[in-house]
Amino acid sequence: MDKIRAGIFDDHTFSAKGLSDFLVNKGIEVRLICTSKSDLIDKLKSAELDILILDIAAPDVAGLELFEYCALKHKDIRLIALTSLSSVMLVENLLSIGIKGFVNKKQKEEDILECVRRVHNNEICLPKEYHFLISKYRVASPVNLSAREVEIIQLISQQFTSQEIAVKLSISFFTVENHRKNIFKKMGVKNIAGMIMAAKNMGHIS
Repeated sequence: MDKIRAGIFDDHTFSAKGLSDFLVNKGIEVRLICTSKSDLIDKLKSAELDILILDIAAPDVAGLELFEYCALKHKDIRLIALTSLSSVMLVENLLSIGIKGFVNKKQKEEDILECVRRVHNNEICLPKEYHFLISKYRVASPVNLSAREVEIIQLISQQFTSQEIAVKLSISFFTVENHRKNIFKKMGVKNIAGMIMAAKNMGHIS
């Protein structure tokens, strides 16, 4: 089995190096360690990572902007938040952006290792007190959407009505409605809000 390729962002060099040494000793390949936002953005262009562990609190980072950037620009990299902060709102905001793991710095190093392995296995990994959020953001089984269905999802997310979509795509209103029903069924959702959330998690819309 190929090694998990990981990256670490933490503005504290000592902490980043310590985490890197621990992961390497456990068989994880750490390909980059960054302590500044600009360095990370530059190195991500060629790093070829599976996992990126990001410290939330850094002097040159405002709020969750770095998570939003990585989730949008590097959709193939799975993100883990590492922080001393803790709140349901924070975890839910991170999950909505697309992070797959959350580890508090007070947890054991083995918990970080478990999180890396589970996230690499396409699971969501959170501390026990946040497990109730997992069902809402659980990674769904692959959904086979047609190119037309993806196109319709994107137009719906842009607030086009079914009639407007029909005109734009030169198809009938009823064809659009049938596509929408099929999309809901394939995704296992009940409404447009659920569809848009699922589509974001799948990378069809940003």
